[in-house]
Amino acid sequence: MAAPPIPSDSGRGILLLYVGLTLLSLNGLFAKLIPLDAFSITQLRSLVAIGGFYLFCRFFGMPLGVQSVKQLLGIYGLGVVMGVHWGTFFHAMQISTVAVGILALFSYPMITILLEPIFTRSRLSTRDVFSGLLVLVGLLIMVWEDLGGGLSGNILQGAFWGVFSALLFSLRNLCQKYYFAATPSSALMFHQLVAIALLFIPVVDLSTTRLLGPYDWLLLVLLGFLGTAAAHTLYTVSLKLLAAKTVSLIGCMQPVVSILLAWIILREVPSVAVLIGGSIVLIVAIAESLVRSR
Repeated sequence: MAAPPIPSDSGRGILLLYVGLTLLSLNGLFAKLIPLDAFSITQLRSLVAIGGFYLFCRFFGMPLGVQSVKQLLGIYGLGVVMGVHWGTFFHAMQISTVAVGILALFSYPMITILLEPIFTRSRLSTRDVFSGLLVLVGLLIMVWEDLGGGLSGNILQGAFWGVFSALLFSLRNLCQKYYFAATPSSALMFHQLVAIALLFIPVVDLSTTRLLGPYDWLLLVLLGFLGTAAAHTLYTVSLKLLAAKTVSLIGCMQPVVSILLAWIILREVPSVAVLIGGSIVLIVAIAESLVRSR
C-alpha cells in the first residue's frame, strides 16, 4: 500500500489557517456565554493564554525574546491598545449581537488603509476614499433601525464599539508593521498578552468571578487556550507558510463563520439590515484585500 502523500507547505498552511480562523470565530460565543463583563473576560483569557501561547511557541520553536528594554516597553504599549481592542469588541457583542460586533469590527481593513498614509507620509487615493464611504454606508444600513431611537439602541451601540475596536486594532497592526518589523511576531503576541493580563487586574469583577461554576471556568480555559493561544499561534504559523494575500482573503470568512455559529448555537438571527450593511462592509474588505494582493 502506498504511503499517503506528505502535504506541501501551502497545504499545511491552508489547513492551519482554517483551523485558526474557526477557533477565532468561537470568540463571539464565549463573549455571550461567559457571565462576566468584557474586560474581566479579557483579563482572564489573557492570563490563561499566556501559558498556552508559551507552550505552543516552544512546540513550534518560535522565539519569545526581545532586543532591548525600550523595545519591550513599546510592545507593552501595543498590549494596552490590544487589550482595549479585545475588551471593546467583546462589549460590542454583549450589548448587541455577535453579527453586529464582528461585522463592525471588519471595518478595520478600510480603517487601516485610511490611516496608513499617516505612517508612510503618502496621500490617500480617490479609490480609498470611495471605499471608505462605502464602508460608512454599510455601517449606516446596519444601524438604520436604531437611528430613530437616539443613542440608546443596542445595534447602534454595538456598531459604535465594534468600529472603535476596529480603530484600535488597525492602530496596533500599523504600529507593529512600521515600528516593530524586526521583532518576531511570536514575541510580540506573547508580551502583549502579559501586558493585557497585568493591565486589567484592577478591573476584574472579583465578586462575580468567585461565583463562576465549573462550566464557566471551562469556557474561560477554552477561550484562553483555543480562542486565543492556539488560534493566534496557528494564524502566525500560516503566515510563514502562505502568502499574506491568501491569509487576508481567507480571513474574511471569519465573520461568516461567527454569524453562522451564533445563529445555530445562540439563536441570534441577524436582521435584514444587519446582513445587507454587513455584506457591504465585508465586500469592501475582500475587494481591498484583492487589490492589495496585486
